Amino acid sequence: MKNAIITFYLFIISWNYSQFPSEEIFSEGIKHYNEGEYGKAISSFMTILENGQHSSSLYFNLGNSFYKINDVANSIFYYEKALLLSPNDKDIVDNLSFSKNMLIDKIEILPTNQLKQFSNYVLGLLNVNKWLYLGLIILYISALFFLLYFFNSKSSLKKNYFIASIVSLFFAVFFFSAGITKNLNQQSNLFAIIFDEKIDFRLEPNYRSEVLFNLHEGTKVLIKEELNDWVFVEIQDGNKGWIETQSIKKIE
Repeated sequence: MKNAIITFYLFIISWNYSQFPSEEIFSEGIKHYNEGEYGKAISSFMTILENGQHSSSLYFNLGNSFYKINDVANSIFYYEKALLLSPNDKDIVDNLSFSKNMLIDKIEILPTNQLKQFSNYVLGLLNVNKWLYLGLIILYISALFFLLYFFNSKSSLKKNYFIASIVSLFFAVFFFSAGITKNLNQQSNLFAIIFDEKIDFRLEPNYRSEVLFNLHEGTKVLIKEELNDWVFVEIQDGNKGWIETQSIKKIE
């Protein structure tokens, strides 16, 4: 039991530690940001990304830095990436809202039913990795309870350990299901941010096609289909059209 607790503790420590970017460069970026040197702050944070490290705090501070230089597309892009890792984080949500105030296009979001809203809220409490980590931890605890049940000779305790094992197994399955569902949702619902200052939405994927409407940088779109150098996208009010792939950056 003691070894199991130690293993569990080390697992949690390694998980939490891995969430933070390179501390020295990150601190340097924060220092530049606090001194109003936003370009240097962005350079420091981007160095961390180029080294293959990422975290919600890194994306959040990149969003803040781009917001300070009025780069609406990049600020929204990095706030959205931060939300993928830290869903429902109030600071990220609030700052994303501030950035969206700079958008030229004001798009009305289509309403969703209450069941869908509740499902999105629950899945949004954690990111995919944390749902799966939590499921793994609870599964580990369930296995410990089962071992205590199996090797215990007292009937009263055996019953309690068995019930605890079944209940924790149920929660483990729920957490794994939430993580898998959220991962599938993210793969099937790939969003992107428009980076062109102004982009035409066309009826077909070619420059000769009719222009349906146009939008400006920073607008969030849902990718429905990709064809060569074009993507068919949907905006939050339900309107759809073809735009050039090079005009967007995928949030992934």
